[in-house]
Amino acid sequence: MYGILNGGIVIAQFVAPMSVFSNRTEFLSDTLSLDRKAVATLAQRWEIETNLMPLSDDANDLFVDLVTKGHTERFTIRVPQNTGVIRRRTAVVTPIAIGAMGSSTVTVSSNVGLIPKGTFIRFDNHDKLYMTTTNMEGDGVMGIYPPLRSDINALFKHRDDVDMYCVYDSSVISGMAYTDGILMDVGAIKLIEKL
Repeated sequence: MYGILNGGIVIAQFVAPMSVFSNRTEFLSDTLSLDRKAVATLAQRWEIETNLMPLSDDANDLFVDLVTKGHTERFTIRVPQNTGVIRRRTAVVTPIAIGAMGSSTVTVSSNVGLIPKGTFIRFDNHDKLYMTTTNMEGDGVMGIYPPLRSDINALFKHRDDVDMYCVYDSSVISGMAYTDGILMDVGAIKLIEKL
């Protein structure tokens, strides 16, 4: 189950519609001859816009989280994996990855089964969320996006156990909203990866 975590427990489940997108700073301009010039920075973060399952008896956990975290304190979410990834993956063990800062590939060992491209992964003792850009079956070299922010020599999660550190976007209310006096429904929220 994907959603906002508190103490490892999902307190607010993500529901459709949901968007997961990569935010990367890019500078674009057109010349007089309409030739497009583009430059992108290496900085990147993930952002999620989603609705939350309306809550009733257990709405107090989310209410406390929204108020106490505000828009500055980080919290953890369980990252939603792509449906195509879920259908294709066969890997069940936790493999090891080794890579150098700035690299777009890691060397994977102790992997059994398929980790499809498009899988969100997170390395142990590393806060950044990455996405695989190549299929990985068995051991070998796996492509990742964005490039590594630091050297890696760690186990990594790749199934429905991948967490991401976030902050609430400034558009998210720091309180509660009820749709019928019983169900707490804050509507669509935006979550920003905390780098």
